[in-house]
Amino acid sequence: MSGTTTSDAGRASEAGGALGWDDDAATAAGVDRWVVANLATLYQQAEDAVMRFEARQAEAGRDIPRSAWGKIGVRVRRQQSPAATPGAFVIEWVRYRFTAPTAAGRRCQTVYIQRGTGDRYPRSAFRNLARPWQTPLVMEAEEALGRIRALTRQIAQVRTQLRAAERAKRDFYASLCADTPATEPWD
Repeated sequence: MSGTTTSDAGRASEAGGALGWDDDAATAAGVDRWVVANLATLYQQAEDAVMRFEARQAEAGRDIPRSAWGKIGVRVRRQQSPAATPGAFVIEWVRYRFTAPTAAGRRCQTVYIQRGTGDRYPRSAFRNLARPWQTPLVMEAEEALGRIRALTRQIAQVRTQLRAAERAKRDFYASLCADTPATEPWD
């Protein structure tokens, strides 16, 4: 095959295939399915934890006028960014803020409460927002939600690390191919 050249990408693919790395697409697809399935389960767990919190709060506050309740809530929402891990979601505590009355009535807006670093909200994040009777309920819910956030982050990191390893491997083989002659040795 005199004069035949092989592209760097082709040689990189051949080298990767010789090492048993030719099923990267299947591996990535399998990891993606695993990530999506686990995040779906965790999303449901988060929704259930929020419902338990709301039910416990309603039970504990049934004899307390609504005007004496704190202006705090928790929500679970899916991440919509195209760069987000498929199935990713966030669990965040919010403060309710009501607008001045208008002809259409009062509107309720939610303001995100800063979490800071880590997977859990500190008790201080709820200072001046939750009433004393609500604080234990909030902290109990946050214990479960913090564990869900931590596991969600770890699962998303699996996908991120696989993608980083694929890029590093691709770059490695491209650099190997750049160092070798473009023609076959028997030319």
